Amino acid sequence: MIKRGFIIFIALAAFSCQSAEELKTEQYFAEGYQIYTLNCANCHQADGEGMANLYPPLIGSKIIQDKAAMACIIKYGMKDTIIVNGKPFHRPMPANPKLQELEIAEIITYVNMKWGKDSLFTPIATVTKALENCKEN
Repeated sequence: MIKRGFIIFIALAAFSCQSAEELKTEQYFAEGYQIYTLNCANCHQADGEGMANLYPPLIGSKIIQDKAAMACIIKYGMKDTIIVNGKPFHRPMPANPKLQELEIAEIITYVNMKWGKDSLFTPIATVTKALENCKEN
């Protein structure tokens, strides 16, 4: 019993030592995973590999690093051809008008931490500014 209590104490101590930024990053990643799974994985797949010649992969895509572009594409969709890893994809991506700015920030956080090179969350302010500047396609 004492050993178990000690382990719980150590775990709580380690958890409480995380900064607010680290906690927010973990929260956005976890929430982003759930939202991605519900809204994006059907086409881009759970592993980010896309679907053959139909839907582009997120792995290796330079567009995921452009968070403003990602926010606009997630919210308003995309009708243009996109080139990913040297391969053109012509299918339109539907808009997700019901997703809130926080949810979009969480998706971008998840995608960039999973398949990009980010290690921190994407702030809501980044998404808000991007959506103010982009137009519906």
